[in-house]
Amino acid sequence: MPNPLRRATAVHQLDSRFGGNTVRRRALAAALAAALLVSACGLLSDDSTDATTTTAADDGSMSETGSDTPTIVTATPTTTGAGDGMAEEEPSGPSVTAESKLSTAGLGPVQIGHSLEDAREAAGALMIAVPGGSDACRYYTVQNGPEGVRFLAVNSEIVRVDIGSGPITTISGYGIGSTRSEIVEAFGDRIEDGPGLSAIQYVPVDAPDVDKRVVWEVNEEGAVISLRAGRLPHIEPRVACTG
Repeated sequence: MPNPLRRATAVHQLDSRFGGNTVRRRALAAALAAALLVSACGLLSDDSTDATTTTAADDGSMSETGSDTPTIVTATPTTTGAGDGMAEEEPSGPSVTAESKLSTAGLGPVQIGHSLEDAREAAGALMIAVPGGSDACRYYTVQNGPEGVRFLAVNSEIVRVDIGSGPITTISGYGIGSTRSEIVEAFGDRIEDGPGLSAIQYVPVDAPDVDKRVVWEVNEEGAVISLRAGRLPHIEPRVACTG
């Protein structure tokens, strides 16, 4: 009769041998199943619903963020260089210059009849009040404009332009240093004496300008020492805003 103790030992040894293999097979099967599950998830993912957001960073590199906390990185604005066509242009200075010409219409872009605000925009610079006078009658100069130029405003309207020094002339080229005889010869019967004892004036005949004058003040030798243009009656006194 077989020994029971020996039979039990043999069974135990057999179970241990095959039982160990069973455990290893089960562990391998579980690992394989997990790998297949991960692979299936990757195949089922959709690019349109991918939670990762990628945007350009400042330095041109790429930045990724997780789906739980999406972040958008925007590029830092750049400043255009001085040579770039989109760069902001520097102010070119006032439009009233030493090359501007005087006429019955005004001086350069600033016209007789402009409001102070219109005059400022036309001149491309601030209109600076000259000391003296009042809001009803006051002289103004153009900030950084040519010396010797003053604009007379009556009730905030430009009515006259005075040239006391400098190279500015009329459109025809007559200014400080020109002579009475040259002006009379150029304009003929459009030139009259006055206003005042030491001045001559150009008198227009065209309807829009009949109330305007260009006046040259001359000295005893007949040389022009100042000139002005404007509207009657503000053009008549040599110096306005004195009353």
